[in-house]
Amino acid sequence: MFNRIKYLFILLAVALSASCEELRFGDDFLEMPAGNEDNLDVVFSSAENAEQALVTAYATLPDMMATKLSYDFLESLTDLNNGSMGWGPMRSTYYPGQLNSSTAEGNLHYRYSTGGWPGIRAAWVFIENVDRVPDMTDINKEIRKAEAKVIIAIHYLDMFRCFGGVPWIDHSYKPGEDMSHLPRMTVEETVSRIVTLLDEAAAVLPWSVDAANDGRMTKAAALGLKVRTLLFAASPIFNDDVPYLDGEAAAAHLVWYGNKSMERWDAVVTACEEFLRELELNGWYAMVDTGNPREDFRKAYFERYNGEVLVSTRRRTKYPGLWSEKNSFMETPLYGTGNTTLDYVDMFPMKDGTDFDWDNPEHAAHPFFDASGAEVRDPRLYETTNVNGDAWQGRTVESWIGGRERPNEVYEKQLFASGFAIRKFRQDVNSSAGQFYSWPYLRLPEIFLSYAEALNEVGRTSEAYEYLNRTRKRVGVTPVASGLSTDEFREAVLRERALEFGYEEVRFYDLVRWKRDDLFRKKLHGLNIRSADKGVTLTYERFEIPMSRAWQGDGWNPKWYFLPLPIAEVNKKYGLIQNPGW
Repeated sequence: MFNRIKYLFILLAVALSASCEELRFGDDFLEMPAGNEDNLDVVFSSAENAEQALVTAYATLPDMMATKLSYDFLESLTDLNNGSMGWGPMRSTYYPGQLNSSTAEGNLHYRYSTGGWPGIRAAWVFIENVDRVPDMTDINKEIRKAEAKVIIAIHYLDMFRCFGGVPWIDHSYKPGEDMSHLPRMTVEETVSRIVTLLDEAAAVLPWSVDAANDGRMTKAAALGLKVRTLLFAASPIFNDDVPYLDGEAAAAHLVWYGNKSMERWDAVVTACEEFLRELELNGWYAMVDTGNPREDFRKAYFERYNGEVLVSTRRRTKYPGLWSEKNSFMETPLYGTGNTTLDYVDMFPMKDGTDFDWDNPEHAAHPFFDASGAEVRDPRLYETTNVNGDAWQGRTVESWIGGRERPNEVYEKQLFASGFAIRKFRQDVNSSAGQFYSWPYLRLPEIFLSYAEALNEVGRTSEAYEYLNRTRKRVGVTPVASGLSTDEFREAVLRERALEFGYEEVRFYDLVRWKRDDLFRKKLHGLNIRSADKGVTLTYERFEIPMSRAWQGDGWNPKWYFLPLPIAEVNKKYGLIQNPGW
């Protein structure tokens, strides 16, 4: 079964819903578990069944194509994208500021009751029962337990990024156990326990796996996730002289450390260097780089077993096609989920590394292609969003007003409403549909850029350029020149992360961890392209996207950095303290 790693919800009912170790969060959190010992005897009676039970845990991992936002994009909470789909939570809940602790659970980009707990439960059920499997070697049992620990760590890491500290579950609960006291952990406790799980797993897991086992957790995955965890923990949202917002949770250190320490940045550097030592020793992982920038970048996030993805998740087998399923990832951009902002497009530099500038006459005359039709910008631009004149579906994109992509100027719930539309993952729909699916939850370039960021923060900026520039070199863009100040270098890193990881759910967490209210507040823009001769002669004008967000301008409230805990969970009195402002 794992030869193809089709992460299906196999044996979900048998292994979890009916097992006596079920731990229920959400409406039935305090309800007694159901089931009997016979169910577990069946599930763990053979290696094949046990492997399928582990797949159940794998299947709970985060996935961008899952319906957590009704196919809206997390980037729509940032400066990279604007969501205009009428039935999505961006327009109904987030943008008008309607999110609150009473309505949160059905609209959050991370749902507290159903997000991580099922996976954590499934992983603990596996860990506690796999030793009874008669036809699995002891070595394989330990490796599979380590995989399950990484799954638990991922769920806690995501909850940490969205809520701060949450209750720690260290086993599967049994009938009669007292579940009335499960308080939130402090930030320090949360980070320590996630890192401990990852260290324990890394000590057992192989550095890499063969193609038949692609998708399994590895030592590289565990060490890479450790870097991501410590980077978030070292960032100002947690690591500062003052909390992002006062309140009971802040006073209890559930949403910040309570102080600022450079040692937390040192820990990131150490974790990165641990990963890099293992990489040098064991090899195999490398950025996709064959000398074809656009194709290499596309393969880096899209292809399975490409040597660059450290953690991949896959809740489906293949990419859906247009209209292949109701409200699919491919379909909803037609209704406005994937309106890339001009603000994001303008971040992509020229090929020679200089910033794009609308005040530069040459740039303004040829923002995407020169007079001969050659690309003039960072190749990642063309693979991240559709731009006018690029090849697409056997023709060229016509996003000028009156063209095939943008028949009118009105900012409507449609594709290309901003003048641009998501291309990443979706590509031209035809080429991606039917391809084997995987979601790149963590890629190798994130380790390099995290190392660059941490080196800069600890005063080793001169060493950091090499790692900042690795992603630029892959796509043939001139490297960032030395001589930047600490603040300038930090901005360069955050920008590079946006260029490399657009639509991979990295930007939102970068803005949160650096408390970038300036970028949350800013008004966003699109591009009107006009032509009197059906696309031959073009003129360009910026416009302000009319769909405002409640937190833009003077409407900003720091509470938006973290999600509210559902009031129904808080009212169960097992120890939850609400996040500040909610």
